[in-house]
Amino acid sequence: MAKDSKVYDRFINNLINDNVSVVIFLINGVKLQGIISDFDDVSIILTREQNVQLLYRQAISTIVPQSKND
Repeated sequence: MAKDSKVYDRFINNLINDNVSVVIFLINGVKLQGIISDFDDVSIILTREQNVQLLYRQAISTIVPQSKND
């Protein structure tokens, strides 16, 4: 990765490339689980089972990767 890339972008790219399940907490307290399938400067696509959600980055508080044992 380029050194000038943003930490957020590198973090999300690693989660996508490794197909890691995540828990995402929104700023309003809502907890979402799934796999991040894509993202851009404004939004993230979260997939769980057959459901797909578009999340605005500004609404996200925390992204927690889940280990294989969780």
